[in-house]
Amino acid sequence: MVSYSMSGALRKEVLSAFKRIHRARAEVFAGDDAALSAARIKINEEYKKNRGVTNEDSIKELVNFSKECETVLLKTVMQAKETEPGRYALRINKETYMWDNVPYRDVDLPPARPGGCSDRAS
Repeated sequence: MVSYSMSGALRKEVLSAFKRIHRARAEVFAGDDAALSAARIKINEEYKKNRGVTNEDSIKELVNFSKECETVLLKTVMQAKETEPGRYALRINKETYMWDNVPYRDVDLPPARPGGCSDRAS
């Protein structure tokens, strides 16, 4: 993604995004050498694949995509480790988005009405 013809400020932004996504990778996959390695390889491949891009708007789009990937890593990826058969412990970081927990209801719901509407309770 880095081109020698791009402006100094844009080059700095590309390098900053590259470092940030690697920091996110290190935080999310800490302690999992296989995942750390696979993510490092994938990130580096993507940056190398886009190394020849010279259009500044395209470079800015790629930087924004990298930032979005960083956010997804930090907010939605969790590691689970089996602590005993059938029981898992989640490793959640400080930025992990916590969805609302909806209790499971094991009841028969009426079938949906024709046309897509239903009387199902939410």
